[in-house]
Amino acid sequence: MAEVEGVAAARLRASERCCDLFISRGTTDVTIAEIADVIGVSQRTFYRYFPTKAESVSPVFDWTTARFEETITKAAPGAPLPEVLLAAFRAGLGGAQEARTRALFPLVFADAEMWSVFLRKVHDGERSFVSIIAPRLASGADSVAARTAAAAVASATRIALEVMVTAGADPEAVYANTIDAFASGAIRQQ
Repeated sequence: MAEVEGVAAARLRASERCCDLFISRGTTDVTIAEIADVIGVSQRTFYRYFPTKAESVSPVFDWTTARFEETITKAAPGAPLPEVLLAAFRAGLGGAQEARTRALFPLVFADAEMWSVFLRKVHDGERSFVSIIAPRLASGADSVAARTAAAAVASATRIALEVMVTAGADPEAVYANTIDAFASGAIRQQ
């Protein structure tokens, strides 16, 4: 999945296995003992990697954010930002990740503690996207434009996943429509 090393790589592999376990069981209602046994680590190692069961999804969310950032950074300088952002969504949550996205997020959203981890990671992603998006807007990372664009990306991602879970919608299409809604100035037009 990702190019990470050392403890970070081990945490990511363990997180991926946790996600696979939750998906295969169709629930996050699994004990730490069961998780540790299935993913092949001791309970002590599990707790070294993750302070709580809910945090076990955190490295997968961090990987997703990193894929968004990498895709935006590597896109051609003149590429239209909406196209770049859609490619970033596909890289992190679609394509090879789509099956996991569709299976994991209903479970995450149904688990209050994992939902909280997800919301924190959305916020962290928003903060990290500012410096990645700012050059594409020819503005500084402290500009309102860059901060607003980063907030739009993070919020559009959250909304797309929520609508996928609640209404069965295609998350990529919802993401694209939400980015477009943020860009259109709908609030100003009212």
